[in-house]
Formats: sequence, C-alpha cells, structure tokens
Amino acid sequence: METRHTISAMIPTLNRPAAVVDVVRDLLRQDVLPQDIVIVDQSETVNHELEQMAKVSPIVKVIRTTIRGTCHARNLGIAAATGDIVVFLDDDVRLTQPSFLRHHLSAYADETIGGVGGRVLDKNTALNREQTGRVCTVTRTGRIFANASSTVRQDINAPRGGNMSFRRPAIIEAGPFDEAFRGNAMREETDFSLRVVQHGWRILYEPAAEVLHLGLAGGSRSADRITWYRDFFFNESYFFLKHFSRWYLPLLLGRKLRPIFACAFYYGRGRWSAIRAPWQSFADAWRLTHQRA
Repeated sequence: METRHTISAMIPTLNRPAAVVDVVRDLLRQDVLPQDIVIVDQSETVNHELEQMAKVSPIVKVIRTTIRGTCHARNLGIAAATGDIVVFLDDDVRLTQPSFLRHHLSAYADETIGGVGGRVLDKNTALNREQTGRVCTVTRTGRIFANASSTVRQDINAPRGGNMSFRRPAIIEAGPFDEAFRGNAMREETDFSLRVVQHGWRILYEPAAEVLHLGLAGGSRSADRITWYRDFFFNESYFFLKHFSRWYLPLLLGRKLRPIFACAFYYGRGRWSAIRAPWQSFADAWRLTHQRA
C-alpha cells in the first residue's frame, strides 16, 4: 500500500523487560517499518537488551524516566516521536501479523479520520467475546462498550489503549494525556479519545490491525488490591465527572456496585479502610474536577 504518511510507534513500559523487547522485535518485522519506535522506560533497572537494540537500530529510541505514570510516559513519547501518525502499544502485547502497521496507516487515507483503534484479542480466550454490535464506544450517559474483539469495522470513540493510533494534528488539538489519572491509569485513553472526537475527528475501529494481549501481571497496576481499587474508583469517577452530566451520577453508582462490594468485602474483608476507599476516591475526583473547572 502506498501512503504519504509516516508512522511512529510508542510504548510505555514498567518492569516488563522481556515483554517489551518482544514488542520491539515485532515492530522491526513489519512490512511497513515505523519511522521510529519510542520506548519510555519507567523501570527500576536498566533494560540492557533494549538499550543494545537502540544502539544497533537507528529507529529505536529509549527514554528513561523516574516519573511513573502511563500518561506521563505517553506525553514524553509523543514529544520524541517524529511520524505523522503515532501508534500507541502496551508493553504486554504481541503483533500477530507483519501487516499490523500497514492496516493502521491505510485508514488515514480518509482525511476525516483522526484516530484508529485496532482489534485486541486476549491470551485469556475467555475474555474474547465476539460482538457484531458496538465496541469501543462510550454513550452519552457514560456507558462503555469496551470489548475490542469484533470483526466489524465501525466508527468508535473509545479505542483500547494497547492498540490505538492518532493523527498528529488530532493529538495537538486534543492536548496531552491527562496526567491526573493515576495508578492503573484506566480511562486515560478514553478521556483522550473523547477529546479527539470533540474536536471534530472520527475514530475508526479497524479489526485488521490486530494484537494479542498477554495480560501480564505487574506494569502500572498495583499488586495491592485495595490500592488498585482506589486508583480504579478515582479514575472512573474523574473520567465521568470530566465528560458527563451530574444528572447521570446515579447511573455511574449503579454500574460500580459490584466493584464497590468487591473492594469492601471480598478483598477488604469488611475493613473500614476498604469500605471507605471507593467513596474517598470519588471525593478526590470531585474535588479535583471542581478545582480545574
């Protein structure tokens, strides 16, 4: 396929040295090579194999940072990338075909497309619920159709963060990833994508651009389950309060009842700190949203 666009790949990584090296190798085997591969490494130790790859290949760039956070890493990666299109990948995915980048690029022949979300198949096959309806979409009341294993091409507004790309003008107009999202950073990509759509761009779900998600432990997710839930409830609440009417807050509560009880009683064993965690996170999100208003 002929294209006048260039593409960069951007990967944030944290303490997954072997996995991120595999992703870089997959990118170097693509039939359309990226202009550069930017890895922002937040790990505690230096990944010597990755550093060696950067010495051998001029398109591999490694940025080391002591500041942890997916959003911060992505913003650093955007600043260092030089392509017209930036594709964002997680450090625990594998590219199952050499045409992966070509499928991302092909969508940008349509000048109305500001972003592309690819198909994500989980190694844990129980998570691969094939759908013919909407995927990767947030409704006006904040309901999220998050599954990304459909084979149906469609317009979306919420691609999965481990397999998405954006046109550089759309990135500039949307502004940086919001570094207020914390811990597991869940919903940061949805927040960014909605801002792209709000600026008049379309986002296309392209099932041909497929990755395999390994679902490895660690990374930006806390090993302590209550801390994980604090981050989860903060990010969900902060995202909702940024984008949706306060009239829909009862819907948010209803959708989160199961994780609220899981945090308080299944993982928290009824401890006060666990019962309080969801509500404290919501209060933190409410306070931050109003400070920024």
